[in-house]
Amino acid sequence: MASKVRDILRRPRGLIGRSILVVAAIVFVQLAASVAFYQAIDRQTLREDHARRIAELLVVGDRVSRLSQADLDQVMTSRYLEAEVVSAPPLAPSQARAQTGEADAIVRYVRQWEPGLAGRPLRLWSEDQSDHGRDLVGVMGLSDGRWLSFRSRHFPRPWPIALRAVATTLAFSLACVALGAYALRQLGEPLRRLAEAAGRVGEGPPQPVAVEGPTDLAELGRAFNDMQQRITGLIEDQARAMEALSHDLRTPLARLKLASDYVEPEDIRALVGGNVDELEEMLRSLSAWLRAQHAASTAESVDLPALIRAVIARWPKLARYEGPKSLTVSTHRDPLEQALIRLVDNAVRFGGKAKVRLVADDPEGPRIEVLDQGPGLTDEVLARIYEPFFRGDAARARDTGGFGLGIPTADRLLKRFGGRLQIANRDGGGVTASVWPPAGEG
Repeated sequence: MASKVRDILRRPRGLIGRSILVVAAIVFVQLAASVAFYQAIDRQTLREDHARRIAELLVVGDRVSRLSQADLDQVMTSRYLEAEVVSAPPLAPSQARAQTGEADAIVRYVRQWEPGLAGRPLRLWSEDQSDHGRDLVGVMGLSDGRWLSFRSRHFPRPWPIALRAVATTLAFSLACVALGAYALRQLGEPLRRLAEAAGRVGEGPPQPVAVEGPTDLAELGRAFNDMQQRITGLIEDQARAMEALSHDLRTPLARLKLASDYVEPEDIRALVGGNVDELEEMLRSLSAWLRAQHAASTAESVDLPALIRAVIARWPKLARYEGPKSLTVSTHRDPLEQALIRLVDNAVRFGGKAKVRLVADDPEGPRIEVLDQGPGLTDEVLARIYEPFFRGDAARARDTGGFGLGIPTADRLLKRFGGRLQIANRDGGGVTASVWPPAGEG
């Protein structure tokens, strides 16, 4: 439970973290008020107790003051108390005279407890000792003109009692904060799962969240599941409509392609045919990107090196494989294969050659790297590399073809089934596309 509290407090920007901080602030304000209250009560109690004892001491001392000094010592002196009758009152040290507030309060209590001492001169002060103790020292005028001088050794300080109360209150407060953090975390768990599910909407098949928790959160979960289904349906309907449109456009393009064979002269025929081919390629790329939004797949056992060799066989002289000879994992074959085809094609198209490397000992699971030999990408291009139809200036300036859908399609295919794609520049030049294949269930 303590680790959960630490995790929450490290994230004070969250609702649960802020709630815990508010609870903790209230508890510690209450603790500070309790400390002040305990200190005041403790000091008051000690003053009254000391006043009663000193009042009794002074009454007894006044009555036995006519005894000899030896008899007085025997009657009044004990292990913690020294008393003697002197002809002149001792003076308090300058440091003690500067700190007379507590002693004056005890004097007032003494006069309240024993009104008969009200007319007697009485002074009290405290003196710190070398052993970190404190003595209460005082003098009172007697009826015969002499003075009764006394010293109460190891005069108790008020804090020891208050500290015990504070320690108990602090332990109880910390326990309350820990229990409150645990309870709020449990109550906020459905809300966190809801936030995580909201971040995944549109990236893969709909994943309904569990309807649980308080009534308000349960209703929010039901509303979110309904909204997720509607959004997913709208995305799929839009993708299928655009896919159908792109498919239907191929028919007039096929007729144009056929008619271009009869166009004269030769250069115009080549121009028309080339534009028709470019439009057909654009429609194929668009259809593949749209299908990636609602593609379905089932996990199966796949030998990754064999799959990679099958992919790079399309570019026998421009792509090569580096890695183990065999590594079987449970993954989604078709989405992974389609993503790798687009990444290798992109590397060959813009970098001239491609190397596909399989890293088996990655802590996050097997990692496939597609490395090109191009000049690398600017920060602006890297920031927008996953946007559909985006092409960097270098790609536009070169006759490399492509429509800016290869990487977005690969990214969408991998994300839909739980995989991940990361594009980054490589030290020394070139770009590395790192793929973590989507893991199969079980």
